[in-house]
Amino acid sequence: MPNAKDLSVPAYQRILVLGRTGAGKTTQFLTLPGRKFLYVFDPGALPSLRGHDIEYEPFLPDANELDATLKGFNKNAKPDDKLSGKNSNREPTVYKRWVEDLNAKAESGFFNGFDWLGFDSLTLLITAIMDRQLWINNRYGSIEELGDFRVVGSKMAEVFRSIFSLPINIYCTGHMNTYQDDKTKKLETQINLPGRARQMLPLLCTNIWELRRADGDKLGYSLVTKPEPRGFLDIRTSIQDLKTIEDVTVKDFRNPQLSGIGAVLTKAKILTLRDSPTSSASNAAAVASK
Repeated sequence: MPNAKDLSVPAYQRILVLGRTGAGKTTQFLTLPGRKFLYVFDPGALPSLRGHDIEYEPFLPDANELDATLKGFNKNAKPDDKLSGKNSNREPTVYKRWVEDLNAKAESGFFNGFDWLGFDSLTLLITAIMDRQLWINNRYGSIEELGDFRVVGSKMAEVFRSIFSLPINIYCTGHMNTYQDDKTKKLETQINLPGRARQMLPLLCTNIWELRRADGDKLGYSLVTKPEPRGFLDIRTSIQDLKTIEDVTVKDFRNPQLSGIGAVLTKAKILTLRDSPTSSASNAAAVASK
């Protein structure tokens, strides 16, 4: 009978870091040890990457994909013709292009040369999937319906279940929503993901953390690793002996891996990197369908 103490399967990390804009989610990617590749869906991430040894692929919408028409709700609402025209029927291609690139890289073994695969951010990736969902149903630019969120959430869960099976450490960034429960009247905080993705992705993660920026002018970051009373309850960590709030301030941007989340992981000695005996892997199969 197998015993876990003899387990030799590589312990790859699947980390989901949540926080507000400016909380340092992209900056912390710089601190991760080893060779890194990042899928960029947020144009605001690029300034944080500048000057650092990180390979990345941006997937951003073209300006001519925008449908800027406003939609009327009233019976006698006027059509927003001035903003219609050639742009209103342009095909949103971000999600399609990303899936094609992801599959090509996985099939060729491209990711085998990296220690980390990053996605920044899941919030804007969801937006790209939703744009595609509305376009194929001839409703691009219209208000999303409940069925759209269900389809997008299910597809997101399906795609990332395959991505998380790749033999590589994974780092994802995202955001949270706070709302008031209609029945209890309590404020609730949840991951900003639709439908099934909100339940499935946390199940696949080894660590779900919240990042916070220091108050005032102090340039510092805090990592929340355990749930706080009245806070975000889905936070969890697989690393023993972490404080509820860890200081992950990047102290030297010339050597970011010596501090931040990277230093937390290195200190815990839980990482599987390319140089370790168990890190080699054969080419991964395609992880998503068009």
